[in-house]
Amino acid sequence: MNNKRWKYFSEDELRCKGTGDLKMMEEFMDKLILLREKLNQPMVISSGYRTPEYNKRIGGSKKSAHTLGQAVDIVCSGEKAHTILTLALELGFTGIGVKQHGDHKSRFIHLDTVESGVEGIPRPWVWSYK
Repeated sequence: MNNKRWKYFSEDELRCKGTGDLKMMEEFMDKLILLREKLNQPMVISSGYRTPEYNKRIGGSKKSAHTLGQAVDIVCSGEKAHTILTLALELGFTGIGVKQHGDHKSRFIHLDTVESGVEGIPRPWVWSYK
């Protein structure tokens, strides 16, 4: 884990919103950068790293990949969401959460790279949010 600037993504957008901590996994960020390059358009990250305490406070999953530095939520809808999903599957993201209802500004795609075999985190897995 490294607190450096990644191409296309600022440290601020990836930091824990509650504490400012930043512990993104390099392998995850490499894959996210590759997705961004294939998408060839900006991606807005609404959630990156989360400390376990902050994740609990906001009602995140007890076994959230965000707390491992292996997840982001990307604000998107419509055609862009479809393209991100297609690319995520091609690139081997293992956790894909879809929230595509409600106000367009609150829609997002969750992507993570947790490997199968991690206790309490089934992978590969696709889910939708209420």
